Amino acid sequence: SDHLPVYALFDTKPYVAEEQKSDLKQVKKHSIDDLYVLESLSNPVRLDDVVVVLKRGQHALVKQAVATRGIFLYGCAGALEEGRSYDLLVESIATYNGLKEVTNASKIKERGKVNLEPFYLQVQGSDLGTHNQNEVVRNISGVYRSGYLHLSKGSIPIYFKNRKLSPQNGSRLKIDYGHLGYYKKLQLVVYDARDFQILEE
Repeated sequence: SDHLPVYALFDTKPYVAEEQKSDLKQVKKHSIDDLYVLESLSNPVRLDDVVVVLKRGQHALVKQAVATRGIFLYGCAGALEEGRSYDLLVESIATYNGLKEVTNASKIKERGKVNLEPFYLQVQGSDLGTHNQNEVVRNISGVYRSGYLHLSKGSIPIYFKNRKLSPQNGSRLKIDYGHLGYYKKLQLVVYDARDFQILEE
């Protein structure tokens, strides 16, 4: 035959050049907890098995394990899906008015789907102000008054990312999803209309 055989290999995973694979092997693995003691990164670091606990737009809150700290991905979570786990390459971090953030990260590989229920902060009967930043709280109720959510135990500043969603003073709220963020002090951040309900009196 005057025809040459042609062979091809196909893969459903994203293409990673051999040179890039070699570079990734040299990147040091860290934990999210490690990032809290660093002000900046001199070299990229690798975070393995990172679970996307909450994602809204280009932002996300991630954790590596139920009992460890979470961190906020600011503007760099577009390629990630809530409820899935990934290995990430983190290239820059920052602290914005006290909130620890990852500001540049890319997906190395996806690990699979994760049950998120254990990753939500359990706050029944506790004061939110006693917890760490970068946790996701669910199903808490309180009264909104002058920028604070008053709970059965204590109160906490509450910030609505879309200010048009801010309820009237005296409204009873049920927060379906909230992010324990930080802006000079601990605060509860609500991102979307689907994340809370105004309860009838």
